[in-house]
Amino acid sequence: MGRARGNGGRLQGRPVSDGERAEAVEHYRGSVDRLQRSAFRNLRNSIANAAIFFAVLSAFMILAGDVTPATLLPMAVSVVGGALGVGTYVVRQEPMSKYLHIAAVVLAVAGLAGTVIASQIAS
Repeated sequence: MGRARGNGGRLQGRPVSDGERAEAVEHYRGSVDRLQRSAFRNLRNSIANAAIFFAVLSAFMILAGDVTPATLLPMAVSVVGGALGVGTYVVRQEPMSKYLHIAAVVLAVAGLAGTVIASQIAS
């Protein structure tokens, strides 16, 4: 019918050799490693996309003339952060890509915070 229940309610299956168990453990570890790598890559891409989005908004506002002298510099910093965010897609070498990603995030956050602070002071 099904598997018989043994001690403690655990299912009793066929006996597994040490080699089969080690192979199953390695397969499981490989699957978890691939999952973690893809999740981390998706997170990095999402963060880079946010920096690019803020850069596009800032560039549009600069080109449309909707900036004040106080908000021009923070918006320009945000545009540079977005350019570095695009650079993370172009450069795939690990240390350089990580440095570009960190710089893109720092500049995007600094540009956004500077824009909000400058607009609050000007109001």
